[in-house]
Amino acid sequence: MSGMETESDNETSIQGVKDTNRSNFSSEFSTKRDDEDIRVYAAISFAFLLIIVGIPLWWKTTEVYRVHVPYGRIDDLKEVEFMFPISVTVVSKDINRANFIVEGLRNSTSSAGIINVSYKTDGNVDLNKVLTSPSLQELDSIDIFPNPASHIYLLEVPGMLRFTVKDVVVGRKRVIYFSEKASTETLSAVLNQWIIRSEALFQTKAIIEAPNEWSRDKTGRRRMPPAAQYDLMFSMVHPEPEKRDVKWNVRKAISDHLGSLLTYLSPVITFHIKSQWLYSVRLEGHPRQVQEESHTWYSLPEDVLPHIITPLEKKLGSGVSEHPTIQLVLYIPPCQISPLYITSSRPNVLPSTAFLSPRWGGVQIFNPPQTLCGNVDEESSWLDSKTIMNTFKMQLKLLIGIPELEKIKGVEQLPLPASGIRDWELDSLMRIRATEHLISARITLKSLAQLLDEISNIVINDEVGDRIWEAILKSHESVDQILQHNLIDGYNLSKQAFLAAETAFSDPSLLALLYFPEDQKYAVYIPLFLPVMIPVLMSLKSIRSWWVTGAVQPEEKEKSE
Repeated sequence: MSGMETESDNETSIQGVKDTNRSNFSSEFSTKRDDEDIRVYAAISFAFLLIIVGIPLWWKTTEVYRVHVPYGRIDDLKEVEFMFPISVTVVSKDINRANFIVEGLRNSTSSAGIINVSYKTDGNVDLNKVLTSPSLQELDSIDIFPNPASHIYLLEVPGMLRFTVKDVVVGRKRVIYFSEKASTETLSAVLNQWIIRSEALFQTKAIIEAPNEWSRDKTGRRRMPPAAQYDLMFSMVHPEPEKRDVKWNVRKAISDHLGSLLTYLSPVITFHIKSQWLYSVRLEGHPRQVQEESHTWYSLPEDVLPHIITPLEKKLGSGVSEHPTIQLVLYIPPCQISPLYITSSRPNVLPSTAFLSPRWGGVQIFNPPQTLCGNVDEESSWLDSKTIMNTFKMQLKLLIGIPELEKIKGVEQLPLPASGIRDWELDSLMRIRATEHLISARITLKSLAQLLDEISNIVINDEVGDRIWEAILKSHESVDQILQHNLIDGYNLSKQAFLAAETAFSDPSLLALLYFPEDQKYAVYIPLFLPVMIPVLMSLKSIRSWWVTGAVQPEEKEKSE
C-alpha cells in the first residue's frame, strides 16, 4: 500500500513538474511573443510613417508649382490656316469692259495660296466728279469710294489723256486709275507687283517655318525683326568739332520732316525717338583720293562698308535698350577727306552719300562747304535738314518693310502724301507683319510647350500660364478678324499674340530650376533617405513573417512538441 502511494506520489510529482515546465514555457513564450509583437508594431509604425506619410509629404513639398499648359490647343495652332482677303472692284461706265477686265484679272493674278482675291464690278458709281475733276491729284483727294483696308478700286477715267500719257496711275489711297486703252496685263502687273505682293508674303511665311529651305526676298532681308516697339536713334557723328563748326536742330528736323510719317505709322509701329552727338569718332577705312579736272574728292569703296558698321556700333550704345534699335547716323567727314562719297565697282552706279545696313540702320555722309573748315559762319554752318531727313525717311521706310517699287511700263504713281507712305503700302506692310507675328507666336508656343514637357521641374507660374492662353486666344481672334476683312484689328491682335508668346517664353521664372533636373534632385536626396529606408525595407520581411505566423493557432505548436 505504501508502495502504491509512493508511486502515485511520484507520478503526481512528475505531473507537477510537467505542469510547472509547461507553465514556465507558456510564460516565456508569451513574453517572447509580446516582445516580437512590440518590435513588429514598431516596424509597422515606422514603415507607415515613412511610406504612407513621409514620402508623399516629401514629394508634395518638393514639387514645383506648374499651372496647366494647354498642349493640345498649342498643337492645334498649326492647323489654323489664314488667308488675307482682298476685294478688287472694277468701276467703268461700260459694264461689258468692266466684266472683261475682271475675267482677265482672275486668270492672271497670283495669290500664292495665302491671299484670297475676289473681283466684282460696280456700275452704279456717279462719275460726275471724275469728269469734272481738274487733275488726278484733285480726284485722288476726293473720297469717291469707301477707303477700308484691303479694298482696292480700279476706276476707269474717261479722257485720261488730258491728265497724263500713262495708261495706269496708282493713287495715294486705294484707287488705281486707268484709261480706256489700259490693258488687263498692265493692271494685273500693278496688282501683283505693287498692291498684293503675294510672292513676298509667301516667302515671309516660308522662311519663318523652314529657315533652311527658303531664302528671304530683298525686302525681307532688310526688314527689322518683329518687336513690340523700336528705338529710333539719330546719331550725329562729328570727328573734328574744333575744326569745322556745324549746327543742326535735330528735334525740329524730326518734327518738320518725319513727324507726319511717324504719326501715320503709330497705329502699326511704335517708335521711341532718341538722339545723340558723338565727337572724335571716325569711320574706319582709308578713303582714296580722286583727282578730277574741276575738283578733288575722296572715295570710300562699297566693299569696306561692312567693316565700318562694327566699330561704329560700339560707339552708338545700341545695347542700352531692350527694344531693337534703328540707327540713323549722320557723319560729317573731317576736312582732310572732304568731300567724301561712296563708290561702287558695279557699272553705271553713281557715287552716293548714303548706304543701308539691313536690319540695323542707315548711314548718311553730309559734306558741308569747305569754307567751314577753320572758319565759323553762322549762316552756312546750319545743316540742310530737308535733304538729310528725306534720305533718312527713305532709309526708315526700307527698314520697316516698305519696299522700293519696280518700274512698270505705262504706269506712274501720284506724288507721295505728306506721310511718305500710301495707304495700300501700309496694307501690304500689315499683311506681312501679321504673318510674321502669327507664325512666330505659333513656333514660340510650340518650343515653349516642348521645353516644359521635357523638363518637368520648371516652375510655371500663373503669369506664364496667362500669357500662353492669351497668345492662343489672340491668335485665333486675329485670324477671325483677318478673314472678316478687318485687317487693322487682325494685325493688332496678331501683334498681341506675338508679344504674349515672347513674354511667356522669356519669363525669368522659367529659369529658376532649369539647371536642377530630376537626376540631380535624386542624387541629393537619396543619400539622405537611403540610411533610413534600408532598415525599414528589411523589416518588411519580419512583418510579413509575423503576419503569417500570427495566423497559426498556438495549440498546433503544442501538439508538434
